[in-house]
Amino acid sequence: MSIAYTSLWDLTATEIKSRIASIAPTPGGGSVSVISATLGLALLHKAASVSLKRSADNPARHQGLVVLLAQTAPAMDSLSRLADEDADAFQSYIEACSLPHTTEDESAARRSSMAEALLRATQVPIESAAQMAEGLAFAETVVGLAEANVLSDVFAGALLLHASIKAVLLNVDTNLPGIQEVALREAMRRRRMALEDAAALRADAISDIYRSRVNLPADAEAS
Repeated sequence: MSIAYTSLWDLTATEIKSRIASIAPTPGGGSVSVISATLGLALLHKAASVSLKRSADNPARHQGLVVLLAQTAPAMDSLSRLADEDADAFQSYIEACSLPHTTEDESAARRSSMAEALLRATQVPIESAAQMAEGLAFAETVVGLAEANVLSDVFAGALLLHASIKAVLLNVDTNLPGIQEVALREAMRRRRMALEDAAALRADAISDIYRSRVNLPADAEAS
C-alpha cells in the first residue's frame, strides 16, 4: 500500500469498533468476518486448553487435545493475518480506481491495476473462508473431546466460524462479476460454492454432537 497502515490487531476493541462504524471504506465486511472467525477459533483453543488439564485419566483423549492445540495455535495466527490482507486488498482496489485515465496509456494502466487489485480482493476472502473451514474441522473434533463445562464455548466458536464463512463469501459474490477471465471466474465461483456447502454440512454435524452431549432433543433449537 502507498499509505501507512496500522494492523487491526494493534488497535483496542473500542478503536476497532469506531473504525468499522466510520465511513472509511476499510475495514469492511471481509475484515470483520475474519476477526469474528479468529475469535471463534480462540474459543475453541480455550476450550481445548481447559479440557487438556482434566484429561490425564484418558490417554487417547489427552493426546487428541494435545494434537488439536498444536494445530489451533498456528491456525489463529494465520487466519488473523487475513483481516489486514482483506483491508489491504480493497484499499489497493480503491487506489487503482483513483489512477489517472486521461490518455489511452493511462486508461490501460488503470484497467490493468484495477483488474489485478480486484482479483486479489476476491482471492483473499476465498482463502479466508478456506482457513475458517479448517477451524470448523477443529470444532468438530473438540466438541467431542471438550469438558462439559466448556461445550458452550465450543459451540459458540463453531457458530462464529460458520457465520463468518457465509459472511466473507459475500465479498466474493460482489467481486466475481468484475473478473473478466471466464474460466478463472467460474473456477472461483465453484470454489466459493464448495466452501459454503461443505461448511453447512460440517456445522450441522457439530450441532448434532453438541446437542447430544448436552442432552438437547434432536428438534430443539441450540442457543
